[in-house]
Amino acid sequence: MDQSRSSSKESPYIRVAGEREAGVKCARCNKEIEQGELTASCMQCGGIHHQTCWTEYQQCGSYQCSQGTMSNASTSALVISRDDLNHAEPLPVIPSYTDNALTISEKPKQLWNKLAIWAFIIALLGIPLFGIITGLFAMILACIALVSHPTHKKGFALAVAGLMIGFFEIIGWSAGLYFYMDTPRTNSIAFSEYAFDPSSLDNLPADLKRAMKSNVLIEVNNGLFGRGMGSGVILTSVDGKSLIVTNRHVIDPEYNGDSRNVTEDFDKSDPVTVQAIGQIPVQGQIEWIAPHGIDLALISAPLDKEVVSDAFWHKDKAPLIGSKVFAIGNPHALGWTHSTGNLSQYRKQTKGAFTYQIIQTTTPLNPGNSGGGLYDENGFLIGINTMTGDKRVAEGLGFAISINTLFDLIPGTFQIPAQQGKIESDDANVSETNN
Repeated sequence: MDQSRSSSKESPYIRVAGEREAGVKCARCNKEIEQGELTASCMQCGGIHHQTCWTEYQQCGSYQCSQGTMSNASTSALVISRDDLNHAEPLPVIPSYTDNALTISEKPKQLWNKLAIWAFIIALLGIPLFGIITGLFAMILACIALVSHPTHKKGFALAVAGLMIGFFEIIGWSAGLYFYMDTPRTNSIAFSEYAFDPSSLDNLPADLKRAMKSNVLIEVNNGLFGRGMGSGVILTSVDGKSLIVTNRHVIDPEYNGDSRNVTEDFDKSDPVTVQAIGQIPVQGQIEWIAPHGIDLALISAPLDKEVVSDAFWHKDKAPLIGSKVFAIGNPHALGWTHSTGNLSQYRKQTKGAFTYQIIQTTTPLNPGNSGGGLYDENGFLIGINTMTGDKRVAEGLGFAISINTLFDLIPGTFQIPAQQGKIESDDANVSETNN
């Protein structure tokens, strides 16, 4: 028998575990020995055991003492037959990045997130196409791609780009459509296209000729979407300077009918261009904007008094419902156009605490008539044309702000009389003695 094995079977040293032995792991069961337990120490190697572990195996369990027994342990031979070899299947080969036979360039390629790619492509297509729909669809795909984006795939940046492009497409196309639908298509027409035949004024009745010569064409810069165009009526001409009434929305592209405060610093407003009959365009100056959000304004311009005429009016005389009326203006860039109709009704409109009179008429009004004059059959100014009904759903509905509203609101510093001009007793024409 091997000497180490014989030695390990010698009687051990039995003692109670003290502080030195407490916490030491048993050489046989590998569990900690607690203070006060009976222990057995190998006389050969000094390995400490629980007494019960030594008694059960009758030998030391340490590695030093057990080598001899392991070398003498019985073993059985493993026999593999030829049939076993024939039926054996090779294990699958798993490529390893640490294999020296592989290089970094031979690693599998990283895949793309297809949703992210489609979101980016659709967003790009929406720029020239209808971006409101394509932009929304691109944003939805991009959000899905970002939420479900696998970490092992590429395309995160494309999904973010598709989301941002789609967002700005919706805003841009919405704003563009809004301004396109809201802007008259005549804004970009040049003044040279407003020319008319001067001989058309020959042999006109005095009242109609005066109304024609008191009409002006007004043009104002309308931002990126061209120039806004409308009409105006000359009230007075003093010292080479004519005072003209028009609609506020003609000279203020930001006006939307509200009663917001109006700045008095008109010098910062967009430039206003005024053209009178038979004259070249000149620079105009905003002088006054009506309070309460009412659609009236005054501008001034240096016009030749020998060519133009001041309008006639009589504040206290208003035509009856059903009376013939006519309008002079510049509809759709056709300058100094005359159109006739009847006075349909007097109506009221309230802005804040102020109530004023509106004239309803069957006179045809179109974009460009805004700010022009509505006259009674004697050529007296009775209102400022301001709007018309939607011709897609209504016909023969035009509206003008009564001239009395202007005189109720205009400051006294402008010194506008309540009456200008008179009807001669001999006929229905109006005297032009004030011109």
